[in-house]
Amino acid sequence: MTGRRIAWPLLCAFVFSIPWEKSLLVPGVGTLSRLLGALAVAAALWRRPSFRAPNLALALAALFAGWEALTYFWSIHPGETAARALTFAQLAVMVWLIWDSCRTAARQTWLLRAYVAGAAVASLLTITRYAQGFQTYYRRYAAAGFDPNDLGLTVALSIPLALYLSLRERGWARWAARASVVAAMAAVLLSASRTSLVVSFLSFTFVAWTWRESDRGQRLAGIALAGLLAAGALQLAPTAARQRLATLPREAAQGTLHDRTRIWKAGLKSFQRHPVVGVGAGAYPEAVRPQIGTPARAGHQYVAHSTWLSVLVECGLIGLGLFLMLTGTLAAFVWFMPLAERALWSVMLAVWAVGITTLTWEHRKPGWLLFALIMTEWARSFAAPGGTQ
Repeated sequence: MTGRRIAWPLLCAFVFSIPWEKSLLVPGVGTLSRLLGALAVAAALWRRPSFRAPNLALALAALFAGWEALTYFWSIHPGETAARALTFAQLAVMVWLIWDSCRTAARQTWLLRAYVAGAAVASLLTITRYAQGFQTYYRRYAAAGFDPNDLGLTVALSIPLALYLSLRERGWARWAARASVVAAMAAVLLSASRTSLVVSFLSFTFVAWTWRESDRGQRLAGIALAGLLAAGALQLAPTAARQRLATLPREAAQGTLHDRTRIWKAGLKSFQRHPVVGVGAGAYPEAVRPQIGTPARAGHQYVAHSTWLSVLVECGLIGLGLFLMLTGTLAAFVWFMPLAERALWSVMLAVWAVGITTLTWEHRKPGWLLFALIMTEWARSFAAPGGTQ
């Protein structure tokens, strides 16, 4: 079997592992996804006859990753910046590998299935921990190795993908996609992540967007699933989770968003001292430490809890500009897609963009996977209207 044939199943396995990667560690390597990703890249490069020409978004992703690495030379925490630079280099390679390997509608669908299946695994692991009484934090649950907020957004991102698959698939595959939505919603409720609940509801705008293209069964299923999520938040979820989720309006209007506003104010003060080039990738905790110290919990530190602010403070106006150019280019790509695909990737971008307002996610794989999948979908839609390439 040639390297190209081995690379594709390894890439699918890699995408499948992303949503639950922290729950299974490989001794001496780290996460399973890191091992699978390295193997997929090695197989793809082995005797590769040619490579796909890059697109604008891919070039901007590489530039952003390069700028993150460049901040090492003025970073206030060089060790952390070096580690973060390596992470971004790996993410850029991941995006390239998907761009180079995923060139057909069938392959695109397989990667969507892989992520949805992986999110279902993460959801079931979360449900299992709840059934066993293993709390991550006080009466909040997540798959082993995950923070509940990170887990919540990770699985919430699978909801629009599963709704799209249930529109396109038939038979048992359609019902499997819908079942994965139920599992993801249960995990979001058990995580008690308020932001994840918001973006989970946002995911169902896909149903409204594709209403005319959907058959009666798809419409009824979308309404039923959205109703089930609402019932879960109001009545079905554990009492402690419902009580925490119910604080969302008050926290958004008058509260500190679990102390996030204090962390954000400290970050903005640091930005004023380093506005153009930032304090260095990964150095946000060090930048705010003189103002707010460190958390009382041993081993923890104050991260930005906002990707947009994190990029601004760590990489300055130049870094944020590159990041916004990247996301803006991806949004432009989405505009040229057919209706159902435009609906899917618009909703996915919205879910991601809202979700990362309270999470430090610029270096997390699900976001960069989203970037890569939009690039590959755009290439197919642009080159062959209807996405039949």
